[in-house]
Amino acid sequence: MKKIITFSVLFLFIIGFGQTHRFIYELHFKSDSTKNKTDSVKMVLDIGKEETKFYDIEFLRIDSIRKIKNENWMTNSITQQLLKRKNGSNFNQNYKDNLFDYFLVESNDEMKWNVFPETKNVANYHLQKAETNFGGRHWVAWFTAEIPISEGPYKFRGLPGLVFEVSDVGNNYSYKLVNSTTLDVEVDTNDFLETHYGEKPIKIAAEKLNELQINYYNDPYSWARTATGNWNVNFGDGVNYNKKEDIPYLTKRTQEELRRNNNPVELDTAVKYPLK
Repeated sequence: MKKIITFSVLFLFIIGFGQTHRFIYELHFKSDSTKNKTDSVKMVLDIGKEETKFYDIEFLRIDSIRKIKNENWMTNSITQQLLKRKNGSNFNQNYKDNLFDYFLVESNDEMKWNVFPETKNVANYHLQKAETNFGGRHWVAWFTAEIPISEGPYKFRGLPGLVFEVSDVGNNYSYKLVNSTTLDVEVDTNDFLETHYGEKPIKIAAEKLNELQINYYNDPYSWARTATGNWNVNFGDGVNYNKKEDIPYLTKRTQEELRRNNNPVELDTAVKYPLK
């Protein structure tokens, strides 16, 4: 937390001159809500002159390698929390890099907050408690009016100050601010956010995307069934599957994983996969 303390000293100066305010949040989350296993990843909240963006920090590392080494490295989001919005807006552009395509889903995500008198101190900041219901979960947030930016991780904005912490009461998702800085240039995210390494997103309604996900679930290896060349599937266990007679097993295993890892941050958008 020392970096956040340093930020408090510099904030009053940089807010007037910086091009992009960057906040790094550590996200702990459960892909499978029925297990205690928790994954963690750092997420980036960039607040520029006109737009706010949120994405996995791994995209920055890969983007740096691509530019420095001129190598065609790529990565995908493990959180599916890629988005941008106009500053001060609740209207989000959500990017989804799954199903072998890149999709854009628009959403209006205004939150109704209840602010409570409870407070606590974190890294010399005075935080206040707030709660909201969003995405099928009940959330508890801690924000500070000492940093007058009405933003936070993912879509958690609209409070009278920066959100430092926010988590759902079921402990499925938890965000904590761990670092901050200011960049003197606007951040170019076109390679990995507005496009997926040059692949432009397909604008789609949320209902249609849900339909595509169910279609994929029903027959995830249709491409292998019709493939004319060699193909190979490896689940990371050292076993290679590359024959058409493997497809029934691959299908069953993939369907099991899709049903198990179906705990998105917005629970009410979870795909209702049929049992097979």
